[in-house]
Amino acid sequence: MPAKNIYLGGAQRWLLVTMLLLAFTYPVIGVTPTDPTVADELKQLNDTTLLRTHLSLDSEWNRYKDGVEAASWALNALWSWRVSDRQDWAIRLNLPVDYQTSRPGLDHGNIGGVGDVEVGVGTAFRLNDKWRTGGGIELHSDTASDPLFAEDLWRLKWGWGVAHDFTNWFSASVSADYNRSIAEEDNVRPHSYLETALPVTFIFPQNWSVSAKYRALVDFNNGDRWAHTVSAGIAKRLSKVPLVLSASVQKAVSSSSKRLQVDVTIVYYFQRYHRAR
Repeated sequence: MPAKNIYLGGAQRWLLVTMLLLAFTYPVIGVTPTDPTVADELKQLNDTTLLRTHLSLDSEWNRYKDGVEAASWALNALWSWRVSDRQDWAIRLNLPVDYQTSRPGLDHGNIGGVGDVEVGVGTAFRLNDKWRTGGGIELHSDTASDPLFAEDLWRLKWGWGVAHDFTNWFSASVSADYNRSIAEEDNVRPHSYLETALPVTFIFPQNWSVSAKYRALVDFNNGDRWAHTVSAGIAKRLSKVPLVLSASVQKAVSSSSKRLQVDVTIVYYFQRYHRAR
């Protein structure tokens, strides 16, 4: 099946206008630069080239066009260690807990359970004061407690990204992740798709940040079909505790069964594991 042409109109224009307004008006405010460590903690919410030891709880709520509502909570742990002044390694563990409301026409009610566990390893390099790069590999396991929350496959994800700090208050990155299943169950079709993301982060006074992200996915096992989403978020790093609170809204701008996605994340950073730059 040929690739579907999609017009990305209003959502993309809104995202572009917002970024341009921030980029041109923010420098004239006369702000005090945020501490570099705090800035990295805020940027790490969307930047895969930053690896700092942390524990996070991500709450995700989805509403679908058929009226179904689904919620998930994921406990993420990332432990990083510095091997040189410019390189870090990290191990990541993701443990999801899912909940879904009943859907008209189905014979199950509200149900909850543990989702598929993910584990990964990666590295990141600080090329200079402005440029960073990094990536890694991740295993998605078939460990869900209920078939409703399972993908019924084992999948590997390889990814790499590059980031640039244009100023001490504005950074952007680009990343690409290739996902491919290595074992399928119950006649599930093989997975093979590429995800690309372009997030930008604006750092504001008092340890606040605003971010926007454009994401594109091409499914090689479904007629090379493309899917596009945009999201926007806000985050606050507490002044006396290395804790970051963030919220974001994601909207599909191409054909999708998902109407809206809302994420709320709490991240605690273990700063004692990091040396000053």
